[in-house]
Amino acid sequence: MYFLKRWFYRRFNSEEWSRFNWDLDKNLPIYETTFVVFDTETTGLDLKRDEPIAIGAFKIKNCRLDLGSRFYELMKPSKGLSTSIKVHGITPKELEGVRPKSEVCLDFINYAKGCILCGFFVHIDLVMLQRVIKEEFGAAFCPPIVDIFDLLEEKDRSGNLESIIKRFGLPTSLHHNALEDAYMSGMLFLKLIKEGGFRKVKDLPLR
Repeated sequence: MYFLKRWFYRRFNSEEWSRFNWDLDKNLPIYETTFVVFDTETTGLDLKRDEPIAIGAFKIKNCRLDLGSRFYELMKPSKGLSTSIKVHGITPKELEGVRPKSEVCLDFINYAKGCILCGFFVHIDLVMLQRVIKEEFGAAFCPPIVDIFDLLEEKDRSGNLESIIKRFGLPTSLHHNALEDAYMSGMLFLKLIKEGGFRKVKDLPLR
């Protein structure tokens, strides 16, 4: 259904497609594919009302996490943070003077163009970004994406990102923000890709 939606949108909205979306060669070897592993911080988990306030990302090239390619920006929400401060630790003071969410999300899309997006339990992050693009630009954002959760075997799916990271013997971070979580997600993604024997893009559980 997701790829059918991409095909339909490209066919009937070609100009918008090229601005916010891109094509994907599913026969490309994994080693030659660039991924963007990302995470967001949000004002809450209500997919219809809450907003992203931070995006953190790294690119994965040649099956290596490129630490020099990082993307991290705070963005201005249209409403207060309420109790979500307890989760992400971002204060209203830190959001003073930051750019609007529309500008930051557009920069992120330009950063990610041509890549496959991936993240842990990525549905919430993706829907938040899609809603910003729809509300601000009247367009659809339909990137090729892999949820790292889908790469896990059933027995390994319990717990949050940090507990799963520990279970796989990977280092965790003392700081929990969008960039650090993107880093940990990237390390987990690479381990699962290598151990899972994925060879080409078409072998991945693309959404």
